[in-house]
Order: sequence, then C-alpha cells, then structure tokens
Amino acid sequence: MGDIALLRRRIHEVRVENADVRMFVPENSLVGVVTPETVRPIISARFPLESAQEITNTVLHGGRKIFSILVMLDQVGCIEHFIKRDQFQARHIDSLLPVTKIDLRTTLKDEYITDQFYLSQWEFCAPVFTRKTIPRTFDRHIVLPFVRKEWIAAGAYGAVYKIDIHPDHRPVSSDATTEYVRKEIALGDGTYDNEVRILSTLQCLDHPNILSLLACYTHNDQHNIISPYISQGTLRKYLQQETRTTVHHSETFHLIAGLASAVWAMHEFVFGSDHQAQKGHHDDLRPDNVLFDGSRLILADFGLSSLKASPENSKTTFKGRQGFYQPPECADLGHPYKEHGATRASDIFAFGCMIADIIVHLAKGPAGVKEFEEARTFHRQPITFHLFHKGNRANDAVAAYLEKTANEFGSPVFGDIVQLVITMLDLDSKKRPLARHTTTKLYDITIAAFVEQCTPLFVTLKSSPHAVIEHARFLSWRRSFDASYYFTLPRPTTATAMLESIIDTLRQMKQALDDVDLALAGDCRTFLDIRRMNTELVSSLPEPRRAAAESQLSTILLKMISSSPNDVVYDSLRTAFGDSSIARLAAAKRQILKVEGDLASVAEIRCRVLPNSSGLRLRDRENVGPFRLARVYDGSNDVGRLVLEEVIKYQDRYRLKRLLPRLSKLADLLSGPNLPPELRVLPFYGLHDHVKTSSVGLLYDLGEVRQGVPSSPELKSLHQLLSNRDNTHLPNLERRYSLASGLAEALAALHDVEWYHKDLTCHSVLFLPASDRQPHWKTQPYLVGFHHSRQTRDDFSEGPLAASQDRSRERYHHPDYLSKENGQFRGFRPEFDYYSLGILLVEVACWNTIDAIMGSHAKEDNRTFARSVVEEKLDELKFTMGLTYAAAVEQCLTGVKKSGVVAEGVPINAQTNLAVRETITEPLKSLLSRVPELDVSSTPTLKRKADDEVARPVSKRLHV
Repeated sequence: MGDIALLRRRIHEVRVENADVRMFVPENSLVGVVTPETVRPIISARFPLESAQEITNTVLHGGRKIFSILVMLDQVGCIEHFIKRDQFQARHIDSLLPVTKIDLRTTLKDEYITDQFYLSQWEFCAPVFTRKTIPRTFDRHIVLPFVRKEWIAAGAYGAVYKIDIHPDHRPVSSDATTEYVRKEIALGDGTYDNEVRILSTLQCLDHPNILSLLACYTHNDQHNIISPYISQGTLRKYLQQETRTTVHHSETFHLIAGLASAVWAMHEFVFGSDHQAQKGHHDDLRPDNVLFDGSRLILADFGLSSLKASPENSKTTFKGRQGFYQPPECADLGHPYKEHGATRASDIFAFGCMIADIIVHLAKGPAGVKEFEEARTFHRQPITFHLFHKGNRANDAVAAYLEKTANEFGSPVFGDIVQLVITMLDLDSKKRPLARHTTTKLYDITIAAFVEQCTPLFVTLKSSPHAVIEHARFLSWRRSFDASYYFTLPRPTTATAMLESIIDTLRQMKQALDDVDLALAGDCRTFLDIRRMNTELVSSLPEPRRAAAESQLSTILLKMISSSPNDVVYDSLRTAFGDSSIARLAAAKRQILKVEGDLASVAEIRCRVLPNSSGLRLRDRENVGPFRLARVYDGSNDVGRLVLEEVIKYQDRYRLKRLLPRLSKLADLLSGPNLPPELRVLPFYGLHDHVKTSSVGLLYDLGEVRQGVPSSPELKSLHQLLSNRDNTHLPNLERRYSLASGLAEALAALHDVEWYHKDLTCHSVLFLPASDRQPHWKTQPYLVGFHHSRQTRDDFSEGPLAASQDRSRERYHHPDYLSKENGQFRGFRPEFDYYSLGILLVEVACWNTIDAIMGSHAKEDNRTFARSVVEEKLDELKFTMGLTYAAAVEQCLTGVKKSGVVAEGVPINAQTNLAVRETITEPLKSLLSRVPELDVSSTPTLKRKADDEVARPVSKRLHV
C-alpha cells in the first residue's frame, strides 16, 4: 500500500495554482508520474490477473486522469466501473471528463464517492486551448489554466486582462507567443456573437495582419475572447511615441501596406472555390482598434463589423464610434445629430485618416500629430470638431498640411502616399479607391521606398562591372514591376503573400549591398547573393512582365557597351549571360563600334565582295519592288544561290568615299556570325561592287532553291500584300498584332545596337513563306531597305537629308525630317524612325497602304498630312485594334514620351530606348498574350545559327 501513498504525494506535487488561487493539474504532467512502474503494482494488488493487464493498459493509454482522481480519493478499485461503461467504443476513458453527477451516481453507485469525485475532477479538467473557434460554455466549477493575469483596461463592454496560459494548455505557436489577452464582454452585449462570428471566419485566412483568435467561451455570466497579447499596444500608443530615427520610412510604409491587406481581405473575403465569397467592412477603424507588435499593424476589435454573402448589400447602420475618423456620409454634423449607413467606402475614408496620422507621425513625431489635429479644427456651435471633413465639404486644411509635410520630407514616395490619402478622403464615397486598389498602391509605394534604399548602394559600387550588371538587372525588374497585376488576382491573401515575398527579397538585397567589401568588388563571386536575389525578383513577375524586364535589361546594358578594347562591362556581360540574345546584341554593337582607318574602295570592306571582274556572276535578275531577286553563280553548281539585292548608288568617287565607312559598319552589322534574330534581318551574303553604274549592292542570302525562274512568287513585300490584297484571305487580329509587335521589336533592337534604319516603309518589310500555299502574312517579317541606314554616332552621319535624295515615299517620314531649319534639312533623330513605324502600324491595322487609307488627304503637305493621320485614325484604331494598340501608334506618331526623372545607374542616352520599350514594344507584345496562341510553325527556316536560348528568360540563362 506504500506505492499508492507515494503516487498520491507525487500527483499532489504536480498541481499548479492559477491566478484565481485554484489548483489544477497541467495537461502533460501526469505522463511522468503515472507510469507503468507506478501503475502496475497498484493494479495488480487490487484486481485479479485476468483483468489487471487490461486495466493497466487502459490507464496508461488515455486513463491517467480518472485513475489519478481515484488515487487521490483512495478509490482505485472504482476504475473498473468507468471501463465497463465504455460500450466498447474506441475512445479513452479520460474523454468522459468532466462527468456529471447523474452519470457518476450511475457509475459509482455511492453518493459520498460521487460527491468527492465530482469536486476533485475539476483540478484535472483545465481546458486546453488549441485555436478552436466555435464558442464554448464552461461549467462554473472549471479551473482555468491562467497562471497569471493582469488588468489592462476597462470599457463599456467589460474588462481586458493580460494572461499567461500554462504551456501545457496553449497551442504550439511558430511565433512563440506566451502571453495572451482575455477580453470580457457582458452577457447581454450583442456584439459578442458578431465579433466571434467574424473573427472565426477571418481565422480561415491565417492573415498575419488580422488578430488571431485563440478561443472564445462563456464562463460565470461573462463572454470571453482570448487572443495573443501584442506587446507594443495600440496604434494610438504608437502615435504618442517619438519616431525611431534609425528606421527607414520604407518600414513605416510597409506597416501601412500590411494593414491595408487586412482591410482588403475583409472587404473581399475569399477562402476557396467550395465556399461562397463574402464582403464586409470593419465599421470602426481607428487607432484604438489597431494593434502594433513592433513589425506589424494588426486589425482588431470586430464587434461592430459586418460580413455578408457577396450578393447582399454591404451597407449597415453606422454605430458612431470612429472619433476624428468619422466618414462624412455616416452622420450629419448639424442639429439634430443624425446617423446614416456605413459601407466599405466608409472604411476607406477612415483608413485614409489613419494613414494620414501615421505619415505625419513619421515626419514630425507625436507633436506633428497634435499639430495636424489642431490644423483640422473647425466649429459648429456649440461643438469644436477635428474631423478630416466639414460635413458636406472638404476640410482643406488636411490636404494643405499633408502636401506641406511631403515637401518638407523630401522623398518622392512620401508625396505618392499623400496623393493616395487625398483620394481616399474624397467626399464622394463612389470616387474613393477600392481596398484592393489601395492595398496594391501602398505596396507599390513601399517597394519604391525599398528601391530608394538600394539604388545609392549600387551607385557606390559602380566601379565594379559586376555591380553595374546587377544594378542594370535590378533596374530592369523595377521598371517592369507593375503593382496593378496583383489586384487582379482573385484572392487577396495570394496577392499579399506575393508582395510580401518581394519586400523580403528587397530587405535581403539592401543587407547584401551593405555587406559588400569594396576590396572584393572586382570578384564576380562577391555578387552571387545579389544575383540570386535579382533572379528571384525577376521570377516574381508575371510572364509578360518578365519578357519586358529582359527587354529593358538589354536596352540598359547595351547602352553601356563602348568601343574600348578593355571594356570590362562587355567582358563581364559575356561571363554573366553566356550565349544569350543580350550577349549577341552586345557583340554586334561592339563590332560596329570598332574604330577603323580610312577605306579606299569597297574591296577593303571585311566581307564577301563580288566585283564584276571575278568569276562570280550575278544574273537572272528580276525586280521585286525597289529590290532585285538574282542568282549568284560561282561555278560550283548549275542552280546557283538565290539572293536579294538592294542597290545603293553613290554617283561619284567623292560620295563613295563618304559612303564607305557607313557601308563598312553596315556590313559588320549584317554579317555578324551570331546576328540576333530580334533584328529580323535576312542572312547577309555580301556586297556587289558595280563600278560601272556607280553603285553597291547589298546581297541577302535566300538559300538554295529549286531550279526555276528567279522571280518565284515566294518573296513578297508588305507593300505588295497591302496593294494587292485578297479580301478572301485577310490576316486576322492575332496576325496583325504579331506583325506589329515583330516590327516594333526589330526596330527597337536596331536602336539598341546604335543603328538607325532611316527608311522604314512597307517596301522594306519582306515575307518569305515556307511553301507556295502558305499566306505571306502568316510568316515572320524581315527588314531590308538599309540603303540609308547608319550608325547613330554623329560622326557617321552623312549630314542632313539632301533635297536630291529619294522622296517618293515621304509620307513615312516625320515632317520635321522633311522640312528645313535655317535653310538646311535636319539631321536624323530616333523619333523619326518611330514615326515611320507608326505609319506602318496604321497600315497593318487597316491592311492597306497609307496612300489608300488617307486618300482624301493626298494633296496635303507633309505636316498637315501627319496631323490628319493622328486626328482621324487614332479613334478608329481604338475601336478596331483596342486602346493598347492605338496608344502605341500615338506614341510613334506624336513623339515618345520620356520620363522626366533619370534613374541613377541608367545611361542618359538610354532614356528614349527605354521609353520605347515601355510605351511601344511592351504594350504591343502584351497583346499577343490576350489572343489565342499563334502558329509559329509557319516561320520560314533559314540557314542561321540555332538559338535555343532565345525563348528562355535572362534570369534562367545566368551562369557564373
């Protein structure tokens, strides 16, 4: 019998006193006390062999509590009564606890033992809180496992306590929460059921900025809600503390964006496809109902909130508790005071007020918040108000104070958030942004603030070519990032998680840049982590934006390539990007940038040259528009090689001397061994030096074809297709989008390698179908017509366009290029090429030549004609081709709009090219993703080096 006395003492010792001076046995404490070694002797001494083993197993596998109660009562023999009542159910006998007196009388059949067991069991029945959200009702005898409680506050609803739950009775949490808050609500308060319902529903999202619900229960005529204790208190307390000067404003903006995501999640509650979407609003957004844990603002206090099925109207009765943040539509300020309904737009107004106070606190501390409050003061006798509106009109002091604060703060992103707040405070609730727009805009501002931190760190490392390349990748990601994509996602929590991941990467980026040792900046391994983070950022973009980032990166890097033989950026680029499109474009640019000596004749140009006196012969010529189809015979076979000849006339030796440098660079560009396919240039065969006619022919290799007439109809220009169009076989919208995008990409790529086309017309766009039965417009276009083209460097210019040059296709040229300034024609500018592209895009859209399209304006001068195209055709294109296409055409025809702000790290001379990418090529490319996938099998197969890497994003092609 000594064994049971010892066990009774040990059970007594594991008991813990709670905050109400009552004892309880922690949930897991009996495992180390009631063991096989302590149970077996006690059971064996009281039960026969045939039942002792079963009873022992029952105790050790889910019966320790009932066994311990009986040990404390010295009634171990009664354990068999509980086992006999299990009805052979697969459950532990401890699950019967707590047992009612009626059941105990039936089980124990002894009134005294029943009373003793009933009173003793409560020490062993302390509830275990495991984030179960269905409300419970506790017996008045229950012993709560709160080992400490501290009064925090009291209000009309009841008291609030900070409590410490015994470790055995609280959930295992990843955030290591040990302290909680217990909020009491009076039994008759109708807000309890509403708050519990909404909090329980929102728990499904597991949103980091929505207060977690640990448990809710009713005990001793009080409703109770338990949630984690937030150590920093409320937002009101935060606004009363001095600003931490060591914290960058990006972190404050991140706090606001996180809270906005919680409001969005509540306004548009979506859990899954199996559950109906709901819409709600908080209805009491103010600093007292937002908590701050040091790194997050947490939305709390949902007693007045609403959450309804989406088809229902979200409007509810306004409860009048928002203080200074009261929306104008919710109540009349006059006498008598009258309340109206509240909607989700009312939340947006209140949230805008909250953001205003937070950013004023960021800039000026608590004194600024108080000053801002005083600035809003106005009187409606006998009341003094500090609202953000004046009833039926705006409180002008709000915008004035915020804009003044933004100017003093100095950061552009601060001004952005002020402008957002002003829109959120619009008196017309219908003009306020939705929560999804507000959230994504705030994340966009936050990301801009983090970028603002990283940019100067990259600049300090600009002496390292590896840092320059990573900075370019970073810039290309930033310029391609579009926050509007995220508010199109169906689930707010999905969008928030993706945006939070981006911010986490930016934090790591900033830290990695801070940690770079300048002494090791020349080693590419120093930037491996930064490279990985850049790859993560680019990978976070949706597919169309990833392609845009690659284009932006190509433009930025190519502008950094120089003619220096020791160009470390070029060498590092080749190492970083390998055999990629960017590397090939860089090689092409390097080739044409090389400085050469004077050339005396065409024969000195580094390419295949066919002089008239050689054994090579050009014959069987046939004109194709301004070009000639011909065959080159070198005696190796009877078929010859089909080529396209483009003739450049120079008239005399003086003009030839001026032509040779340009011709040499053109040959360098066209004959490169790894010519990137983005340029859409036909394979270059060589030059034909025709001295007798004072001309040089550019020969493009069309590949070997079967014997036949060289004027075979396979090759056609866009002009031929437009002039002789077959109305029964017209290209559909998808094909016209594809053609327009291909032409824009080709021209942008030419400009990236510092080359002007100068004669982009429908005559210089050719199609080469793979078979006679395939429509020409189903193939990819190729650019020719390089007879006027040149390098962009001024020293390679032949001067302003001479009046004697060909003007037969002048409708494609910008009116400024065709007019004189101070008696001379202007030199060529990049926007002149894009004007030509704009005319081409109009032709592609209408599938007709510009002369036919604008036939009624044939007699107009060039400037009037250009204005007529814009005025008459843009609205038509909006209808037939869509707003995106029309906007791209407008950019081409009216001038590419460049950003007024030049980002650090972006070459100044890259601004036009980047603007083209953003306003023309990328929008046109985006149209391809909106239509069914195109049949790429129609692209002709030409003899060109395989380019398997082209389809892969830059981020996937990087290697060390």
